[in-house]
Amino acid sequence: MPEPQLFAAWTASILEKVHGAFADVVEKEGRIVAVLGAHEDVDVQAHCQPDGVVSLKGLAVSGFRIVHLPRVWDDPERRKAEKDPHDEFDRLARTFKTTLDEGTKSVSELATWIQYSPPAAGAKPIEPWFEGLPEDGDNDGGPETIN
Repeated sequence: MPEPQLFAAWTASILEKVHGAFADVVEKEGRIVAVLGAHEDVDVQAHCQPDGVVSLKGLAVSGFRIVHLPRVWDDPERRKAEKDPHDEFDRLARTFKTTLDEGTKSVSELATWIQYSPPAAGAKPIEPWFEGLPEDGDNDGGPETIN
């Protein structure tokens, strides 16, 4: 698990991106009159091995956005008055895809930060978890990719 300072900076950057994608509040005269989108904090899932080593297992952020749907589709006059939801669905899908792509990139950056951050004081070294990783510092100095 990363040190709190590292994890806090990463979490703040994720929540900023998520807030832009999910949060939508309507205010009138300084009062909230509608919440059309919101999100929760980052949920971290971890795994503890029998030897006490804790590893990151998963990350999740829950949220919602409200999409207004027409009330009456079979009335031609009402259909003209109601807004077509296709543009709103398209915008919502593009927002979610962009946010998911940014989140995936951020998780990759977190993995790099964890890999190259110095260990906590008093931490015991562990064996590499993946075959083929250098054990004695015999590498080319570049980031590693595991496919």
